[in-house]
Amino acid sequence: QNCTSTVWDTALISHALQEGGISPTHPAIVKAGKYLMKRQQKRVGDWKVHNLKGQPGGWGFSDSNTLNPDVDDTTAALRAIHPFRMGRQGPAYSSLWKKGVSWVLSMQNLDGGWPAFEVNTDKIYLTWLPYQGMEGFSTDPSTADLTGRTLEFLGKKTPLHLKDTTPLQRGLRWLFRNQEKNGSWYGRWGVCYIYGTWAALTGLMAVGVPTYAPAIQRATRWLVSIQNEDGGWGESCRSDVEKRYIPLGASTLSQTAWAVDALLSVQKMKSDENNQKAIVRGVHFLLRNGQRREWMDSYPTGAGLPGVFYTHYHSYRYIWPLLALSHFHNSGG
Repeated sequence: QNCTSTVWDTALISHALQEGGISPTHPAIVKAGKYLMKRQQKRVGDWKVHNLKGQPGGWGFSDSNTLNPDVDDTTAALRAIHPFRMGRQGPAYSSLWKKGVSWVLSMQNLDGGWPAFEVNTDKIYLTWLPYQGMEGFSTDPSTADLTGRTLEFLGKKTPLHLKDTTPLQRGLRWLFRNQEKNGSWYGRWGVCYIYGTWAALTGLMAVGVPTYAPAIQRATRWLVSIQNEDGGWGESCRSDVEKRYIPLGASTLSQTAWAVDALLSVQKMKSDENNQKAIVRGVHFLLRNGQRREWMDSYPTGAGLPGVFYTHYHSYRYIWPLLALSHFHNSGG
């Protein structure tokens, strides 16, 4: 790992625990909320160059990052502190909340999607610079994972509605335009097509896209088609390099959880028998293998620079299965 991921881990773990039924008043959740509250960035950084109207309010990836917030960490932190707006410290959290949501909305690209760090820095000529891997970090274009996760946050945690909110409409149109022919979406910050498809599906469902929409049906069919015999899912980092889905040959806990969670978001009415069977098989895989310690359990599923470095988050084997299993339980599965 190239740096600490303290803010990211804290936000994800706190949210997953809350989704699993842990009360916001639990000491661990309260401590996490106070920690995240102190980590909101209040100073202007490089993001301001292309976002003149935006005001500070985002979160960064780690403790050492105090000037470069990003969209994914910001929505993750906002999910975690969402319940605190109603408590004794409600006014303080509400102020953080409003600034955070405002910053996220200000970061939407002109094409309708969301980037990570800076708006509208996707000029293709920057990828022509004669340095190996330059195309991976010289631009910050809209991505399916960031756009999907942002829509999921806005749809579930804010009062915005699809029928009367332009940012949501623009975001879902971006996802529809950028779906792969096989029904998947490419994920930039996770490995890779499973990650992108999970983010896109959960985002589209959260803002009210109907399950019968062709894009939704294509995506769920694709996920079911790549399920492994053991009930799990697994994808190689080579997918990120070759820009096509490449199976790992084994199932990982985080990628299985993403696939299960994506199918669950669509399967609320249990109307598709194939989807339901795939979900149950995936849940059984997670329950059987939660304590497993094999090579695939340290396989990196976080993406950094395509073809150069990937990240094994030690917390992912717990966070994403807990989230998926909680959603399965809460759905009455």
